[in-house]
Amino acid sequence: MSSPEYIREVQYRTDSNLAARQSIYVFQHPRVRLYERALDLAELRGDEVVFDIGCGNGAYLATLSRRGHRGVVVGGDMSVGMLEAARPWAGAANLIVADAQRIPFSDDTFDVTLAMHMLYHVPDRALGIAELRRVTRPGGVALVVTNSVGHLAELDDVLFAVTGVSLPSSKLVFNMENAGAELESAFEAVTRHDFPSKLEITEVQPVLDYVASMRAFVAGTDIEVEPALAELGARVATIIERDGAFVARTGAGCFVCR
Repeated sequence: MSSPEYIREVQYRTDSNLAARQSIYVFQHPRVRLYERALDLAELRGDEVVFDIGCGNGAYLATLSRRGHRGVVVGGDMSVGMLEAARPWAGAANLIVADAQRIPFSDDTFDVTLAMHMLYHVPDRALGIAELRRVTRPGGVALVVTNSVGHLAELDDVLFAVTGVSLPSSKLVFNMENAGAELESAFEAVTRHDFPSKLEITEVQPVLDYVASMRAFVAGTDIEVEPALAELGARVATIIERDGAFVARTGAGCFVCR
């Protein structure tokens, strides 16, 4: 697991790495509109008080704003750079620096809490989940999004053949297969929803950008990033030329916790 300092000051100092990973989903077929589908599971009326911890560059805040959500919305993230990136998209949401392990709100503050693609970064995940439960009102709902163990396995297979190392996104310690049990330690009812699809990638550069956004995966090895990316690009280009696209399964999903 990466340190909070690395997460805050390097990987997510700005939203450039996250944006590189988000951009590859233009190749997803059928398209999973993850932000919308996950929020739909909360069955919002529109006046709920919502907290998005680990809000990143504001994708879920932007979706709430676009939908005309009337209730108070708060986005929290450890990275000031992420909050700066979120600001143009977050509508009227309040943005604060916040740690998921020490959420700076009283018990039972929010009708809806969001922890979207972020709990695997929390050093003490049990504490983070307990905090999520603590600030969610009785009768409220917490939404938790993560990926399955098979997410982008085909990409990881090619990269592993080149480097002998897997991407961090292929080694999540908190995934769709095991997250339910952890969440059930704090919530009475946890329901799993899977959104399987695939990427049909017809260009090499988005693959290289995705992998380069997690270039620390070679930290502590003698692997040189640029030659590895060049070899990865050559292999992906060969597959695209042969098959018309480089295909990789996606496996995001959402847990509804009450």
